[in-house]
Amino acid sequence: MAATVEEISFDRAAALTLADLRRARRKRRTAQLDMAEAFYRVYITAIVLGIAVWLLSGVVGDQRLGASAVAKVASRGPQVVGAVIGAGFAVGLRSGGRGGPLVVEAAEVRHVLLSPVTRVVALRRPALRQLRFGAAVGVGGGALAGLLAYRRLPGGFPAWIACGALVGGIALPAGLGLAMLVSGRRLGRVIGGVLAAAVVGWSAADLVARTSTSPATFLGDVALWPLRFRVAGLLGVGLGAVVAAAGLMVVGGISIEAAERRASLVGQIRFAATLRDLRTVVVLRRQLAQEQPRQRPWFRMPRSIAYPLVPPPRDATPGTERGWRRRHLPLWRRGWHGIARFPGVRFLRMALLGAVAGACTVGAYRGTTPLFLVAGGALYVAALDAVEPLAQEVDHPDRWDSYAVERGVLLLRQIGPSIVLMVLVAGVGVLTAVVVAGGNILAAQIGAVMLVPAALAGAAGATISVVQGAPAAFSSTDSLLPPEAAGARAIGRIIIPPAVAVVGVAPVLAARSPSHLAGPAGAAGSVVAPVLLVVALVALWIRYRDAGRAWFKAAMDEAGATRKASAAGGAGHSGRTPGQ
Repeated sequence: MAATVEEISFDRAAALTLADLRRARRKRRTAQLDMAEAFYRVYITAIVLGIAVWLLSGVVGDQRLGASAVAKVASRGPQVVGAVIGAGFAVGLRSGGRGGPLVVEAAEVRHVLLSPVTRVVALRRPALRQLRFGAAVGVGGGALAGLLAYRRLPGGFPAWIACGALVGGIALPAGLGLAMLVSGRRLGRVIGGVLAAAVVGWSAADLVARTSTSPATFLGDVALWPLRFRVAGLLGVGLGAVVAAAGLMVVGGISIEAAERRASLVGQIRFAATLRDLRTVVVLRRQLAQEQPRQRPWFRMPRSIAYPLVPPPRDATPGTERGWRRRHLPLWRRGWHGIARFPGVRFLRMALLGAVAGACTVGAYRGTTPLFLVAGGALYVAALDAVEPLAQEVDHPDRWDSYAVERGVLLLRQIGPSIVLMVLVAGVGVLTAVVVAGGNILAAQIGAVMLVPAALAGAAGATISVVQGAPAAFSSTDSLLPPEAAGARAIGRIIIPPAVAVVGVAPVLAARSPSHLAGPAGAAGSVVAPVLLVVALVALWIRYRDAGRAWFKAAMDEAGATRKASAAGGAGHSGRTPGQ
């Protein structure tokens, strides 16, 4: 008993000492911070965000759903919300299998976790801080979702806001708690992946069978309490709180190696995000997820393709007679070989993003306008994976000098396999839209019209992001611009790529307003030409980007030389005397 008391007293003293050290470190960090200015920024930001959310939520429309639609939402809504929450739980389980979700600084890993202090004592405060932050983010996101639901569904405004905030404030900490459970018990990637698949399958089974058996579906019941109260929702709230508390209790069992690895990679990701280097963020995120390319490709492409020039004789063999010709497509083959080395989880992620885009287009067509932004964003994220062969070439700029083809032409030729892959991803979205719409033939018609434009726009947006790369630390172009224009240019670098992808989903909005001459599919088709025009402009930018930059640099150098010459001539003229 004496030993137990000594251990307890040591842990308490260690916890107090560690808390004092962290408090002193935080005070040193905030010593140069003006609290009044920081509070003013937070105050202004909160007001602006509140007004923006309230005004932008009106884009959804104030038209209430009919009685039949409300009844359908009340009966199927918990399963749909539960499927989304289940997907979030699966992400947490997979993160826990890789050592997440807790991220502590490298100094904490080396000096605190390797000290005699118990790991539970050392990690409890960072874990509690992460759960608290997750709960705050969940409450904000859930309240926003409740505001959007209030715009179209019956029920009081406080009820929707409160239920949405409750679901978000429980679901996100529960997902973090699941991740802490898996990482704290060191179950590994395989078991974490199996548990993630089981959770997603459970929620999907509820969605298909229209039942409420999974904890995620129970939380979905809470989200729809303003329409119909179900006691099962209380069980979901209780289970979520228990899981979060359990994860906090076992967080001390995480691997030191995994914690140090995550600390290093997350620090690099934050630095790259500060520099607005999206490509580096994507590469580091794959390293964090331990997503490695396959050693053995899924398939191999032939070195050449034989095609006939004239109808050959019946006994002819390809490549042996004059009627056939073989053509080598090295860039096409290289791109497909890069795609063939994608890990299976990347293909699965792209298919899921395509399904999300298809489901969101159905919601946008039925009146929830902001969902078309989500659909475009999903296609943009999927395209960032699809253009990986092109990105690999851009990551090695030293190769360009050895090629006999201009850089812009080479980039356009390399994007072909990625476009084909994006068409397949968009095809998954069309199938999902047809299923969500209940097999409606109209969904298939609109999807067929949007298939190619959406795929091209998504690939175009991702290509812009990859080709432009990270902004230069010292750019001569930015130095010539006024501060306002330079700031707008920096914002444009961030907004334009996803905006181009969103443009590809715009036909679904036009399909909502058919004319008397053309139905919804025809109205969607009327917007295809502008979408293709945007894609063509992106292609022209890629083709002539280097030539344009070289011309601009030459023009600036010539203008600078002219100014120097005129200044030198003026100085020489002013130095002459009248007699001379």
